[in-house]
Amino acid sequence: MHALVVDELGQAIAAGELGYDSQLVPDEIGSHFGVSRTVVREAFKVLETKGMVEARPKTGTRVLPVERWDLLDRDVIGWRVAGPARDSQLRELVELRTAVEPLAARRFAQTREQEAAVATLRSHCEAMSAAIESGDASAFTTADIAFHTDLLTGSGNRILAQIAGAVEAALRAREDLHLLPDDLGPETVASHQAITDAIESGSAEEAERATRALIDTANDEITKQLQRQGGGVSMART
Repeated sequence: MHALVVDELGQAIAAGELGYDSQLVPDEIGSHFGVSRTVVREAFKVLETKGMVEARPKTGTRVLPVERWDLLDRDVIGWRVAGPARDSQLRELVELRTAVEPLAARRFAQTREQEAAVATLRSHCEAMSAAIESGDASAFTTADIAFHTDLLTGSGNRILAQIAGAVEAALRAREDLHLLPDDLGPETVASHQAITDAIESGSAEEAERATRALIDTANDEITKQLQRQGGGVSMART
């Protein structure tokens, strides 16, 4: 039950309904959700680990400024994307992916004994292709997430690998917000295969270039879909 409380409070904080320095009163929250103080305290602890609230002596649990939040946390990303910070959150995720994924691909291509890892990337491409043929957007997103997660992990850089959760949240948000291209087709899979081919051949520069091209194309599509929905801002790099 505390998971529901965490989700509702997280969304409210991310949306600004519970603004900076707002006090979270356990009895009021427990009454609102119909749960015990124990459940509320458990929810507070989860939000504390995400940097969104802090328990203070005498003043109770209060909301922290966004600068203190764990902005790479999947839940925090999801809550921000679902709220009024959607466009800025999407832009920040675009910038993050543009900065780290091409580097990860370059590092992956420079890694020795990568045969099994490359085979796994190809299996993700096959899964994406099958999902496109069947018109299954959810299956496509699952395969896409697996590809980019393994791309980051394959870099051999453990810090880059830890960013996989944020990239997963970005790709999930793209589906949830209906920002996938209307015409997912073979070229989408081909762009992932180009990255895989470059990694397999050990061409670090080509792997980096192909990854940047893929992300740029995805970002352009997000911008197009946001504008089509109305009120979206450009995700273009500056």
